[in-house]
Amino acid sequence: MNRIGCARFRTALLPLVAVAWLLAVHGRSAAAEDSGGSGTALPAAGANAAPIAPYLSAGVALIRPRETRFVDGADAGHAALYGSRQRFDAGALDDGLRFHLAAGVRLPYRLRVQLEFGMARRLDWRGNANYRASGERQPSEATLDTRQFLLVGFHDFPGWEIATGRRAQPFLGAGLGITDYRLGGYVQRFPEPDDPQGSLRRGPGGEVPFTALPGGRGRNFTWMLTAGIAIAVGGRTHLDLSYRYTDAGKIRTDVGDIAIVRYGEDGARREIPVRIDETSAAYRTHALLAALRFEF
Repeated sequence: MNRIGCARFRTALLPLVAVAWLLAVHGRSAAAEDSGGSGTALPAAGANAAPIAPYLSAGVALIRPRETRFVDGADAGHAALYGSRQRFDAGALDDGLRFHLAAGVRLPYRLRVQLEFGMARRLDWRGNANYRASGERQPSEATLDTRQFLLVGFHDFPGWEIATGRRAQPFLGAGLGITDYRLGGYVQRFPEPDDPQGSLRRGPGGEVPFTALPGGRGRNFTWMLTAGIAIAVGGRTHLDLSYRYTDAGKIRTDVGDIAIVRYGEDGARREIPVRIDETSAAYRTHALLAALRFEF
């Protein structure tokens, strides 16, 4: 959880406060309904008097990161890679899979709390930089690995019966935690410069000049909102289908040397190291999660 400013922290908490307020209001309403003496509340619907039950959950999410851009990060006293707000590397991570494991407990008043772990490997970044005189196509690539630890609270709504003894229950949830990331293999290439015979000329074998950036790793404060539906599939087993929006802060390249690879008029390959400040990009994702939840 590095470089998290107070203003950003307060901004991130606003949607969580709104959801908590909604759940609290609904919880009080549900409690009043279930204790109204009508005797119509069914244990299968997750009534307030339902016993506490621990559970395990496992699943996989299809994640779709939002489009973002790498820009100059914090000034550490070295050269800035882009040097202007008009210069950046714009793109997005490809869709990928994140695997989820969770341990939780079902509580009265249709509440659930779980501690979960998520992991995504080899997410591919695809972008396009916009340096001056370097052409329209300046493709970039990198890979990202993430691990995520969240404490998540849920509220299950009464739902409806879909078959004898089986119910479907909508739910809302919100979570807080950290995301551990590792960024590597970050390369920007220049295949079509404005001047093909200038400083970005190709090598004697058609080699494309490129710039290799330092990797990066760190931990960020993370918040998540979710909405979904739980379907009873038999006994104490539920299939949870949900949408998630996650804000995992910023991913950064470390302060370090970039390798500027160019080719001279004689075809000689030159590698020029230049020490630069960090660069950073926001990491926010949409995801569809399918998980099996086993109560004990």
